[in-house]
Amino acid sequence: MKRVSSPNGATKPRAQTKQRRRFRGERGSAATEVVILVPMAVLMVGFVITVGRLSSTNQDVHSASRDAARAAAVRQYPAAAQADANQAATTTLTARGVSCQNLTIDVDTSQMQPGGQVTATVTCEIGLDDVVGLGIPGSKTVTATSVAVVDTYRGGQTP
Repeated sequence: MKRVSSPNGATKPRAQTKQRRRFRGERGSAATEVVILVPMAVLMVGFVITVGRLSSTNQDVHSASRDAARAAAVRQYPAAAQADANQAATTTLTARGVSCQNLTIDVDTSQMQPGGQVTATVTCEIGLDDVVGLGIPGSKTVTATSVAVVDTYRGGQTP
């Protein structure tokens, strides 16, 4: 292997000298890659957390509508059914840590009779501005509807 002398008089193998020249143009490329990749990774993590929060809230609103329908179905009178459904949905959302900017609970008691059914619809508008501290503007409306069958053998209102 041929040796090349350096300015200070030391000799180095020619292969080492060529390798240094080849990598000299790549100095600082790692810093550039980090500057490009870190913001992209942060945005990706923020996106995943936002999608997870929306999915979790969707499940929580479905649970609230289910609880509202069940609470209404066990009551004998429509006014009491509406009040119990509102209480059940609000309690479920509060227990799960869902804070709605606008909450609507609709209970259909038109078929509230033994063997009939009660339908509860819960609509929750959640703000996106507190997600991961990114300050995402806007809101998302999540709606869920559940049906509960009124017991055939219960007393109370009859058709």
